[in-house]
Amino acid sequence: MIRRGGRGPRPSRAAAAPPAAWDPLRELAGLKDRLNRVFESTLRHGGVADDEAGVAGWAPVSDLREESGVYVLTAEIPGVPRSSLKLRVEPGRVVVEGERPPAPEMRRGEPLRVERSYGRFSRSFRLPGGVDERGIEARLDQGVLEVRLPKSERGRAAAVPIRIK
Repeated sequence: MIRRGGRGPRPSRAAAAPPAAWDPLRELAGLKDRLNRVFESTLRHGGVADDEAGVAGWAPVSDLREESGVYVLTAEIPGVPRSSLKLRVEPGRVVVEGERPPAPEMRRGEPLRVERSYGRFSRSFRLPGGVDERGIEARLDQGVLEVRLPKSERGRAAAVPIRIK
C-alpha cells in the first residue's frame, strides 16, 4: 500500500529488530567506566581521598615514614618548579603546596586526550609527634621532594616555613 505524498509504505512495528539480549558483563563494564569517570573527576577537582584540603587539579603521590629520630616525607612532583613550592611545619603537621604549569606542547593545538595533571596542589600530613624545626632539611632532586623532619619532645605553636635545597 502506498500512502499519498509518495512516502511509501509505513513500516510495521513487528518488522523492527528485536531488542538486544541483556548482557550482565556489558552492564558491569559500563558501570565500571562511569565510576572511573566519577573518581577521575573528583580527583581532578581536588577531592582527594585522605584528610587533606586539595586546592585544585591534582595531588602528588607521597610517602611519609618514621625512622629512628626523624620523619621522612617523600613526594613525586615532576614538572613543579622549585620557585612555586612552599613548605611549612605547623603544630602536628607538615604542609606542601605548589603548582605545576601545563607543558609547553599543551598550549599549542587542540588536545585530543589529556591524562597528565596540572595546576595548584596542597597536601598536608599529620605527624605523630613534635618536630625540631631547626634541623629540618628539604631537598628537590629530579622531581622528587624529600623532607627530613627531626623528632622533638615538644612541638611549636606557630607555623614555620621550610627552605628547599
